[in-house]
Amino acid sequence: MSWIIACFCVSAIAGCHWLAGVVAARPESEQQCWASLGGGAGVAYVFLHLLPELAIGGKALSEAQGIKTFATTPVIEAFLFLVALIGVTFFFSMDVISWQSKKNNSMVALVHGLAFALINYLYAYTLPALITTGRLYGLLFTVAISAHVLLADRTMARHHPLVYRRRFRWLGTAAVVLGFAHAALLPPITDLTLAIATAFLGGGLLISVFREEIPSPSSTRLWWFLSGLSLMTVLLLRALSLYHH
Repeated sequence: MSWIIACFCVSAIAGCHWLAGVVAARPESEQQCWASLGGGAGVAYVFLHLLPELAIGGKALSEAQGIKTFATTPVIEAFLFLVALIGVTFFFSMDVISWQSKKNNSMVALVHGLAFALINYLYAYTLPALITTGRLYGLLFTVAISAHVLLADRTMARHHPLVYRRRFRWLGTAAVVLGFAHAALLPPITDLTLAIATAFLGGGLLISVFREEIPSPSSTRLWWFLSGLSLMTVLLLRALSLYHH
C-alpha cells in the first residue's frame, strides 16, 4: 500500500514539471494567488517539519554507540544542520553561477541542469522512506515539494520558455523517475544515509522557500499566503499527533 501511495506522490511531483508551462501562461493575478498559497504552505513545512526533523535526527545521531569518540555531543547534534547548510550553499552557488556568468554558457547550463536534476532525484529517493514513517507526512511532503517544483519551473518557463520545454521539464521528470527507481531497487542502507540525503535536500528547499516561494510584498496576496500557511500548519500538527503518540 505504501508503494502505491509513493507511486502516486512521485507522479504528482513529475507532473508539476509539465504543468508549470500552463501556470506561466495564466493571468498574472491568478499566478500571484497560487504563488502566495504555495509560499505559505512551504514556510509552514520548513518550520514545523523540516527543521524539527533535523534536530531530532541530530539528537539520535549523538546517541549512537561509539559516535562520541569522533566529536563532542553539540557538534554531532549540529551535523545535519551543517549538511543542510552545505545544501543551501551548493544550490545558491549554482543559481549565482547560472545567472551571473557571461562566458561559457553551455557549461553553465550543464552545471545548472545537473543541480536541478540532483534535487529532483533526491525528492523521489527520500519519498518512500518518509511514507513508511507516516502516510500523511508523505502526502504533505508531496504537496510542499509539488508547490516548490511548480513555482520554480514557472519561473524557468516564463524567462526561458524554449530551454524549459526542450530540456528542463524532461530532465526534471527523468530525475524523479530515476530517484524513485533507486529507492525501490536499492533503498537507503542506513538511517544516517537517509538523514544526510534529507538534510542536503532540505538545504535546497530552504533556499527555494525563502528566495523564490515567498512572493515579494508588492505581489503577495496575503489571504492566500495565510491560507496556505494555516492549512499546512493544521495538517502537520495533525500528523504529529498521529505518529508521535
